[in-house]
Amino acid sequence: MEKVRLNPYLLPHKGLRYLLSKVSLMAGNLDFSKPEEVEQLKKISNELYFLLEQHAHVEDHVILPDLEKKCPGSTEENHEEHEYLEGLVANLQKQVNALQAGSSPQSFINYFFDLSDFHSKYLMHMLMEERKVLGMIWDHYTDEGLAEQHHTIVSSFTPEKILRWFKFIIPALNPSERLMALGGIKANAPKEFFDMLMEVIQSEMETNSFSDLMESLEETSMA
Repeated sequence: MEKVRLNPYLLPHKGLRYLLSKVSLMAGNLDFSKPEEVEQLKKISNELYFLLEQHAHVEDHVILPDLEKKCPGSTEENHEEHEYLEGLVANLQKQVNALQAGSSPQSFINYFFDLSDFHSKYLMHMLMEERKVLGMIWDHYTDEGLAEQHHTIVSSFTPEKILRWFKFIIPALNPSERLMALGGIKANAPKEFFDMLMEVIQSEMETNSFSDLMESLEETSMA
C-alpha cells in the first residue's frame, strides 16, 4: 500500500473550497430586499476573508520561508500570486461591507460576479500549490520534518481560531480524514474544548454525517 504523507495543504484547502462554494451560493441566491439575508452574506463573506488571510499568513511566514531555505527560488511564483490575490480579497471585502438591503440590485450582481472571478482564480492557485509546491515540499522534507512543521503551525493557533477553521474544514473532509483531523485533538485537548468544537462542527454538518462521525470517534477511542 502506498504511504500517505502529511500534506500541509489538505485541511485548509478543503475548508476554503467548502467555504468559497458556500459564499458563492449565498451571493447568487440572495434576496437582497431582506436585511437579515444581506447581513448573513456579509458575515459569512468576512469569515471567508478572515480565514483566507490566516491561511496566507501561515504560508508566507512558515511554509514558504522554510521551503525557500531548502530550495532557493522555489517560492517566488507563490509569493507573487499571494500578493495579487490579497488585493482581490481587499476589494471584495470593501464591496460586501458596503452592501445594504436598500443598495442597488447591480451592486449585489457586481459582488457576485467579482466573487465568482476570485473563486475561479483561487481554485487555480490552490491547484498550483497542490500539484507543484507540494511536490517540492515532499522532495525536500522528511516525514519528521513535516510533522515538526505541522506542530509549529497548529501550536500557533488560538482555541478560537481552531473553532473557526474546523467549522468549515470537517464537513469538507471524507470520513477517514475527519477521524485523522479530530483524533489528535480529542486525545490531547481538554474535554470542554473538544465538546465545544463538536458543537460548532455539528452546526455546519448534515445530521447523518455528524452522527456517523461521532460513532466513528467513539469506536476509535474504545479501540
